[in-house]
Amino acid sequence: MASPSPSAAFPQLRDDDMSPAEVQKSIEYLRRHSSLTEDGQQHAQGDDAAAAYQPLNALVIDGAALSIVMNDPECRALMLEIAPLFKSVICCRASPLQKAEVVKMIKDGLDLVTLAIGDGANDVSMIQTADIGVAISGEEGLQAAMASDYTVGRFHFLQNLLLVHGLFDYLRMSEMILSFFYKNVIWAMVPFWFSIYCAFSANVFYDLSYIQLYNVVFTVAPVIILGCVDKPFNYDTAMTYVAVYSDGIRNRYFQWWRYYLYVLDGIYQSMVIFFTFYIFTYMSDVQNENGRTWGRSDLSTGPTVAVVIAASLCVGFNAWQWNWLMAAAVAFSIIACIAYISISSAIRYYSLEGVATSVMSTIVFWFGVPLSVVVALLPRYCVRCWQKMNMPRDLDIIREIKVLHRPWYGQVFVDPDSPPEFPDKNAKRK
Repeated sequence: MASPSPSAAFPQLRDDDMSPAEVQKSIEYLRRHSSLTEDGQQHAQGDDAAAAYQPLNALVIDGAALSIVMNDPECRALMLEIAPLFKSVICCRASPLQKAEVVKMIKDGLDLVTLAIGDGANDVSMIQTADIGVAISGEEGLQAAMASDYTVGRFHFLQNLLLVHGLFDYLRMSEMILSFFYKNVIWAMVPFWFSIYCAFSANVFYDLSYIQLYNVVFTVAPVIILGCVDKPFNYDTAMTYVAVYSDGIRNRYFQWWRYYLYVLDGIYQSMVIFFTFYIFTYMSDVQNENGRTWGRSDLSTGPTVAVVIAASLCVGFNAWQWNWLMAAAVAFSIIACIAYISISSAIRYYSLEGVATSVMSTIVFWFGVPLSVVVALLPRYCVRCWQKMNMPRDLDIIREIKVLHRPWYGQVFVDPDSPPEFPDKNAKRK
């Protein structure tokens, strides 16, 4: 074989078999002229990008050669090294076991999340080995469908599964899990600050009914809406800007540092809510309309309402889309909490008897709840505003394009019969 010219994309192969020296020469050529960027794109290592290797070729390997590769550790390592340098790797005439071995080799060797798609019984082992198994329900039977995680009717439905539903589900689950941890941290840390003033004794701060209803009734609706129907934009926009699918591949919205930020935010908000009512009650001797100071049940009622409001509104802040379902969920959480306190207060011999009358008749409650909620949520609101204005992510830019119709960023949908209109730079602003 002749040496490759600088303008060649890849050394031209003869029809006959290549010698080991030629194979090694081709591999060295790939290593020298190919590399992966952070975005998974090929780029040149030299200054001459035109002479660099472009990923326009495919690596084709049949079952006989694949069996040799799998049985040789050195060949397996070489396969893992050169396979990402190609745009496609095609394994033809492979047995079901070989398909599963290839998936396992890529998953373990490159530490990647793998997806396998098949339509027949010979694809079952491959589907079960991959992290995500997708089956095509068709004429090959239902063996693959029964062994898969998802089943589609056509192969081209895979783009909807990955680029739309996969992206939306990743964003929903990431934010829902983090929000769920946050709302439990803020709820659990308020009694911690109370225990400082009771020598960490066994005194219970919250009424037991508050503890039982917090996750079941008071704060469950916003989290359900966030995890089920929330999305940053619609289907057409997701199919237009398919590059945002890479956010899920790089796990940008479910990283470990975001978990600790949510935990620290929950600790800060619990501190603000507790000490706001502590300063207004124990340090000022506020009395209710009966001339009595607040007791333990009275003191815990104010922070309970404030925590429910702050947690519900914070979940709304974390949502990508504020629609009527989210607004109704947040309103339901707040109304359900206040309604339960009011109804329980009117029941005789109940643990919360008279709490609503003694608490809600004072200005401490009506002034402390809004003040504590605003101070608690202010840092999160300021950080989100600063991030969107100074360090916007790809999703933020696309949402700005879609919601605000910014023509200087480009248009989401363009009618082919009418070209897009851009503002006149020389026009004077009003």
